[in-house]
Amino acid sequence: MKKKIILLLGIGITTLLLTGCDGNVTRDLRHAGFNLSTNEFICKALTPASEKITSADSIRYTNGTYAITKNGKLYELSLSQPYSNNENCKKIDFPVKVIAYMDEAVLKGEDNKFYYAPGTTEAPELTEITTNDSKYQLYSLLLGQTTTKKVITVNANDGIYYVLEEDGTVYQYTVTRQDYNSPYTITAKTPVYNEKEYGKIIDFNYAGDSTATYIKTEDTIYRMKITNEEECTSYADIECKYKLQKDETLTTYYKDKILYYGPTLLITTYGKEFTINP
Repeated sequence: MKKKIILLLGIGITTLLLTGCDGNVTRDLRHAGFNLSTNEFICKALTPASEKITSADSIRYTNGTYAITKNGKLYELSLSQPYSNNENCKKIDFPVKVIAYMDEAVLKGEDNKFYYAPGTTEAPELTEITTNDSKYQLYSLLLGQTTTKKVITVNANDGIYYVLEEDGTVYQYTVTRQDYNSPYTITAKTPVYNEKEYGKIIDFNYAGDSTATYIKTEDTIYRMKITNEEECTSYADIECKYKLQKDETLTTYYKDKILYYGPTLLITTYGKEFTINP
């Protein structure tokens, strides 16, 4: 009986300490400007069961309605109400491993084919994109390269795209064509965010001068921040200046407390959701 009481006390103290630690993380994230949601994120397949991230898979990207995992699987998400399985995720039955993607709309499979992403309105989701699609040649040019991991459209009218490649560098591709009947051509390729300055980049987002612009390496998160906030918010004739800077709070909790960080959403490993104001 005595051993049982000691065991229960030990479990209780450990739980209290872990809860307190998680509470400190939540407090620090709120102080850093992230908005705590009343919703909890429950997903056994993606949420680690211990202090350190030990789950076999984790979220690489989500727009809040679907997620791509590190292992290339797809999940449907509901960040507010849970599904009938009492979780906020459901695995999508899709046999192809996703190895790259463009914006929110196009997925590249391990079979080197392109697919419409979940939530696509102009075509049935997860169907193959054929050569009949008006943008197939563009997708093939940008996503078809074996080195491409992620593509973001910066300015479609000017043919500007940011592309993360396997070497850990984000490049600006300039794509042009003479007319609608001519093929797309890459006319320029220049580094935008490079490994020498930031380390090997594994994820990024670009949204101009906004905190939605970020870079992630294996151990650091950089966010776009105002460098002269006091002056530019006080005086009408002083323009705000922006720069990508290391986010100390996010970097501190990056490895063992942050399950996912993206342009407008942060999910902790202990199930808390935060929204992010750009």
